[in-house]
Amino acid sequence: MIYALNLFTMTGEEDYRDYNLKAGRIIYGLGGKVVVSGWKPVRYMSDDGRRRSCFIVVEFPDEAAFDEFYRKAGETGLHGQREGSTADYIWTLCEPWDLKQWVREKPGRDQKSPG
Repeated sequence: MIYALNLFTMTGEEDYRDYNLKAGRIIYGLGGKVVVSGWKPVRYMSDDGRRRSCFIVVEFPDEAAFDEFYRKAGETGLHGQREGSTADYIWTLCEPWDLKQWVREKPGRDQKSPG
């Protein structure tokens, strides 16, 4: 399993809605799913100078499924549609992390720190 974290500002609501519908068909067809999404921040807790207003976390079965999504999205022009309807986009792939288990483990027992 792999997670894609997307942080961005939506600049074209209708275009992004259309992108999301098309991308979603590919994602779900590959066994992926949207895990959580949010928008309209209530409060910014830190500031890097860019006020991103949306986030989405998508779960893919594995990195190969994400790569296939990325390839298909490129072939159909979806990357351009996403880029044209968003700004300040950050897209990061992450492995699952059992935070609760990690906190309970003692340091130094062959445990890798994230990062």
